[in-house]
Amino acid sequence: MRRPMTILSVVMGIGLAATAGSAETAKGAALRLMLSEVQPGTMATEQYCTLVFADRHFHAEKANRKMGQDRDRKVYEGQLSDADWNALDGILDSKQFRELKVPLTMPPLVIENSHPYTISVARENKFQNMEFLDNKSLKPYESQVKPLLQWWKSWRGTHLPESSAPSDSRCILDKTHAVFSN
Repeated sequence: MRRPMTILSVVMGIGLAATAGSAETAKGAALRLMLSEVQPGTMATEQYCTLVFADRHFHAEKANRKMGQDRDRKVYEGQLSDADWNALDGILDSKQFRELKVPLTMPPLVIENSHPYTISVARENKFQNMEFLDNKSLKPYESQVKPLLQWWKSWRGTHLPESSAPSDSRCILDKTHAVFSN
């Protein structure tokens, strides 16, 4: 049975690239990294989004979504520890990750086994943007991307301080481009 599910689209990646350069936190720190993952389920979808800023501040969101709408969204904010920051910085600045080039592709109308990731890393005067719509599209780049995804899953599994801050627009899924998953 096919279930409709809104996922991150290429448009969001392009929009992020266009807006991320000027995006700053209230403290004035530039965006260093944006990670987003959508984990589709049969009854609901989990979405994770993390923004990390150059001053080590983070903004993370976890949303439980059904039929393209948030049922629950929690926001977390704080500072990365020295160990987390150093590990992240080492991954992002590694030669194999820095030189990774993922071509921009248009998503098909139907995606089997959808599990999208969007990654955007600040580089000098531009952003290194990557989007993977499913595990198959991630596979050719897995050796370069896996350390970052492992760091992220481990980090978000720790106790993060919940915040009353509003959602960040960069963490909201694009509702204008529905994609169906089966």
